[in-house]
Parts: sequence; structure tokens; C-alpha cells
Amino acid sequence: MRKVTRVKRVEAIDFDGLIRKGYRYFLFDFDNTLAPWRKSELSEEKKKILEDLSGKAHVVIISNGKPRKVDLPATFVWRAGKPFSFKVWRFLKKEKMDPKRCVMIGDQLFTDVLMGRLFGFHVIKVEPISQEEFFGTKILRFFEKILEGRHNEDR
Repeated sequence: MRKVTRVKRVEAIDFDGLIRKGYRYFLFDFDNTLAPWRKSELSEEKKKILEDLSGKAHVVIISNGKPRKVDLPATFVWRAGKPFSFKVWRFLKKEKMDPKRCVMIGDQLFTDVLMGRLFGFHVIKVEPISQEEFFGTKILRFFEKILEGRHNEDR
């Protein structure tokens, strides 16, 4: 099983390098990965990255959040139900997307990373953009820290 790649921010990802390796589908979490929780506006830098990337690959936003008006060159799957998402499974099947050519990028271990691993995607975990988030997510972050601390001790 592939390791999870960890980077500080979306801006640090080498998208051209991933494309050279054959990845064609880039699936992003939205809240605290691309934009602060419950917001719709992305930084100009992130907008440019997604605009450039959409000219070279398929960009899909997969969020457990409610639908919002977001002006991006991407396909959106709102209220996805990560990590055990039948909605995403149906979307992959409908679009004939090969999981081995997909990269999942997100900030949460128990939703984004777990879903990516379950589907067989290459997974990149980024640090959350802000500390403001859903109460349930704050509880999961506590367990993430425990697991990540244990993981670091094993190295």
C-alpha cells in the first residue's frame, strides 16, 4: 500500500510532476484544504493553480459541506459523505475514472485520507488552512494527533 504524502499547503504540490507520472484526476477537499471552513473564496494563488491544472487534468472538488456558489473550473461533488462515499463511487464509475490515476488532496485523516486509501488513490495530506472548523472535526483532530504521534514514534 502506498504511503500518504504530506505537504504543508496545496501550493507546495508538484502537479506537473504528478501529471508526468500519469495522474490525470485531481480530487480536492474544499473546506480547510482550498478555502477556510464555510467560505467560498480561494486565494488568488490557489485559483491560479486550479485554473492551470484544469487545462492539463480533470479537477474535482469533493466536499462533505453544503453546496456553495464557487467560480472554479472544476466538477463539484457536495455532501459527498466521505470517507465511505457511495456518491463518489457512482461519480467515478459514471466518469470512467481509473482510481490508479487519481490523486486525493485533503486536510483530514478520517475523511479525505481514509477515503483516498479506500478507493486506491494516491493521497496527499495538507495542513488545514485555519483552526476554525466544524465541532465534530475538532474531535477527530484530537484522534489524528494521537495517531500521528504514534506514527512518528515508529520511525
